[in-house]
Amino acid sequence: MSNHAIKIANLGKLYRLYSKPIDKVLDVFGLNFWRKDYYQEFWALRDLSVEIKKGERIGLIGRNGAGKSTLLKTIIGNVTPTEGTLEVKGNIQALMELGTGFHPEFTGRQNIKAALSYLGLSDKQIQEKEEEIIDFSELEEFIDQPIKTYSAGMYARLAFSTATSIEPEILIIDEVLGAGDAYFAGKCVERMQKLTAQSGATVLFVSHDLNSVLQLCDRVIWIDRGRIRQDGNPLEVIKNYNAMIRKEEEIRLRARDLKIQKKQAALLESMDDLFQSVLFHFVGENGKPPKGSCRVYQIKLLSGTEEIGTIDVGGPMDNSSDQMHYIMDTKGYMDWGPSLRDANGYYREYKNLGGKYCHAPFEYKVPKVYLQNLQELSLQVTAQVAGENVNLEVFDGIEYRQLGALIAGEFTTYEFIVPPQFLMNEEMAKTGLEDKGISMKENEEEEVRESEVLRVAELSEYGSKEARIVSVRMLNESLHEAKIFETRKPVQVVIEYESNIDMVNPVFVFCIYMSDGKVASQWIADTKESGIATLPRKGAFSFDVDELLIGRGKYVASAAIFKTLTKSGVEAESYHVLDRSIHFEIVQSLEDNIEKGLCLQPFGVKLSDAKRQPTVL
Repeated sequence: MSNHAIKIANLGKLYRLYSKPIDKVLDVFGLNFWRKDYYQEFWALRDLSVEIKKGERIGLIGRNGAGKSTLLKTIIGNVTPTEGTLEVKGNIQALMELGTGFHPEFTGRQNIKAALSYLGLSDKQIQEKEEEIIDFSELEEFIDQPIKTYSAGMYARLAFSTATSIEPEILIIDEVLGAGDAYFAGKCVERMQKLTAQSGATVLFVSHDLNSVLQLCDRVIWIDRGRIRQDGNPLEVIKNYNAMIRKEEEIRLRARDLKIQKKQAALLESMDDLFQSVLFHFVGENGKPPKGSCRVYQIKLLSGTEEIGTIDVGGPMDNSSDQMHYIMDTKGYMDWGPSLRDANGYYREYKNLGGKYCHAPFEYKVPKVYLQNLQELSLQVTAQVAGENVNLEVFDGIEYRQLGALIAGEFTTYEFIVPPQFLMNEEMAKTGLEDKGISMKENEEEEVRESEVLRVAELSEYGSKEARIVSVRMLNESLHEAKIFETRKPVQVVIEYESNIDMVNPVFVFCIYMSDGKVASQWIADTKESGIATLPRKGAFSFDVDELLIGRGKYVASAAIFKTLTKSGVEAESYHVLDRSIHFEIVQSLEDNIEKGLCLQPFGVKLSDAKRQPTVL
């Protein structure tokens, strides 16, 4: 006998996106049969299979727009799947969105009675449950007030207390508890644990609070772009999910530091400021559609061995402009075919479909850090071409440049080199040239209107400059440069310097500030204590931390070389100070739930010369 509560096989949900509202109305009545190209197909879910046993507590995680809510609405029955099968055993209680299920003009008490009556409870049962719900929600003072006067947290308390009062067989909670306070969230987790232990209820819990997911769930499913990316042990899945989130945040922090270190006065946190949109397309000879067809299965952009992004062509959300990387398949203009499947997987065909521009374009958002560092990129295309060859080209801002061709033949993966000069706009080209030592005019800086951006001060650096800080690198426990670190893990800060004088007993400082400007930790190393009188004129000084003790959050740091120690509260004379120019973030380790405050951070120091010969100080 089957022991599953929910069984899903090859589930898919297709939406039609209409360019005009009238097209949707006509389509409902079947009056658009004589037209074509009046809608775009969008797969929110595709090829999704999972089995959930009775009594399991399942956590669903993923970025906004990944397909979690669509999956839950399909399980509830609010959305009909386009393909695949779905079997649900048991009655469902769902808390999907704040503001649904209760009447805003009714009081909390009236809404409780209405909800329980709808569930089929008798007057006596309602009376018994009513006081229990009020007691658990702790809303005694407000229960006879209209719920339109409730805060989001108060509404969440009432909704959860009511939904769980009758011990449903399947309980679905989608982000609602995020509006409540930490105290009540803890009560909710405890209640859901009792539900599964005592009544065998199955819980599907969607939350961005990963600690709550770890506390409640015995299994976690990671949804990404309409598919299950990982399903298994909560700690393992959440670690991998966190790694993906941190990688994206690393790019943001690196880009932020790069802008400050280039002395740009404007700092944008928008997507356009950190990423550059790069347009590629497949096109036939002489800009015409191919005479045959080209099945494209996957497109992957790489920087060395590091993956920037992958488009699973034909898969869910492959044509969503809300994604970082996607294909452009507007009907009547482009020649991408519909999503299909063969023995090799999902794909789309590029062929002559009468598109106005005769091509099959796709876009990547490339971190500007890669382009400003003049890193060579490569594009891997998995495809099968029948008929004539198909060209792959990239748009450089003025014209398309050919990268190579897909050759007619068997199913295979091609690799194309994308030269960085094809991708750089004028501003990036200047930055790259400066990095290569080619001087530019002093006044050639981009002007940005103050109303459009957040103004920040230029990089504050000062000192005699007889010795200069060349770079500051923060290394994680694997000795890889990073911008995000875990609490209680090793960190190394390497300050590379150059000097045109003999530095006698300088003092190296790394000072960490919180967002409010207060000092979180200050690391001071006086080389006088090492017994080395004069430092090499070119080298690196490192602070080695075995266990990082400052609390989680976002920080900015200063790095400095002083001539002597500070005395009597007056800052000592400096060789070079980079004031608050290194941005990084501390996150809490999944194994560590202890909050931390400010600390005196233990550290060791090490000096190496230009030949990287270390000297332990």
